Amino acid sequence: MIQQGLGRPIVATRTDSGHQVVAVRNRILASTKWKTFHDFLVDYLKDALGSEWGTAELKRPMDERHPILVWYHLLCDQQRQFIKEPGTVATASATGAFAAYLHLAYDLYALDHNADLQSKLIQRLRSKQMFPGARYEVRVAALLARAGFTLEFENEDDRTSSHCEFVATYASTGRRFSVEAKRSESGRVQRQLVRALRKSADHPRIVFIDLNAPDPSTEEAIPLYAQRGFELLRRFEEFDPEAQRLPPAYVFLTNTPWEHHLNETKWRCITLGDSLHIEEFKNDHQYHSLRAAIEARRAHLEMHALLRSMRQHSTIPATFDGDIPDFAFSTVDRSLMIGSGLLVPGPDGEEVEGVLTSGVVVEQEMSATCAVQLDDGRSFIVSCPLSDAEMAAWRQHPETFFGEVSREGKCDTALDLYDFLMATYTKTPKAKLLEFMAGAPDIARLRELDHGDLASIYCERVAAAAFAQSGTKATPLLQPRRRRGS
Repeated sequence: MIQQGLGRPIVATRTDSGHQVVAVRNRILASTKWKTFHDFLVDYLKDALGSEWGTAELKRPMDERHPILVWYHLLCDQQRQFIKEPGTVATASATGAFAAYLHLAYDLYALDHNADLQSKLIQRLRSKQMFPGARYEVRVAALLARAGFTLEFENEDDRTSSHCEFVATYASTGRRFSVEAKRSESGRVQRQLVRALRKSADHPRIVFIDLNAPDPSTEEAIPLYAQRGFELLRRFEEFDPEAQRLPPAYVFLTNTPWEHHLNETKWRCITLGDSLHIEEFKNDHQYHSLRAAIEARRAHLEMHALLRSMRQHSTIPATFDGDIPDFAFSTVDRSLMIGSGLLVPGPDGEEVEGVLTSGVVVEQEMSATCAVQLDDGRSFIVSCPLSDAEMAAWRQHPETFFGEVSREGKCDTALDLYDFLMATYTKTPKAKLLEFMAGAPDIARLRELDHGDLASIYCERVAAAAFAQSGTKATPLLQPRRRRGS
């Protein structure tokens, strides 16, 4: 269930009676109408906020309704437009209203499923005046939960001192952080940063600031409004005396412009990491070597893991079991599954059956390069052409395209390649690593290192050397004939 992140996974099953059952922490919800996880989320949000409250809001004129019910109205309009046959699964590009409603439901579900969903937070979400701030707090909490943090909310009734929204503990390291979530209404991020950092905190600080800007683009370049946010932070830190009196903090600038594009299908969400008084975590920090980058990232391990999670887990699952929607809800062929059979041209020209053991997609060629093993132990590398539908499925879920979580990814930098190598060589015995590095001039020092440090140095040197050399020619590949797995 890689799409869901590192928090508690979706717990669901379908009964013989046709009911889709979903467990949300210690509650059981069920319906015969939920074909997709999106169906469940639409109903979940109604239940979480209270059906009586929702019914009352729907009776109001459109311009007086709570934003959530405006989104819901537009969502229903889109469903009526694209779902031609009730009970069937249809696809369409999400409008801003559809995304706003569903992401709120998904974030609230993640918070409910992984932590305490406080009644006061629900009350704030119901209030039109308090909704924007409460909604962003829910979003930030859900991002952290999906990144592997556990959450402890501060006591809102305690008026003896100011405090942050909650404490987040990274499960893998046990390190605790005080988290504050602010939403900018004027683009002046420094004002929100000062407000956040003036509060009392017992742990290193994380401040999320939403830029709240329209963004109808789908380009990858950093937009001008985000660049301006960074420039304001830099000027504040360098020239404003008040900045020197503030504590260090990790700063995440986000933008979720759905409510600015309710009836549009083109918009872009961003998340960018930066800092105040933490030089190695600044967005534009330049490292003098690959080793310096490795060590700096190790020092801020939790924040890099958070950024990685926000990139990888930004899509709401459409299925209850983590299957790719293009395969689960259509007749698209899915024969390229780890463990499935492939008919491979043998050495004498005859077809022999093998088992797919791994695969990687070559996007430019619209093909999959696959490793196939025969019963007699022989292995082949084969190339399988992919259809447009298969390519679309891969682009949506590249990690699970072959049925298992893969380490496929782009190595745009030496650090990317280092990460890819570490996933393998941390499992390589120390004696074998020393054998690989036998010719190194510092081999005597390397022998004294523990296994983890030795693997890190080996991968660093391989990655640095690879990026210093030119590429190699590709090897010709065989053409197999696919068959469905047995």
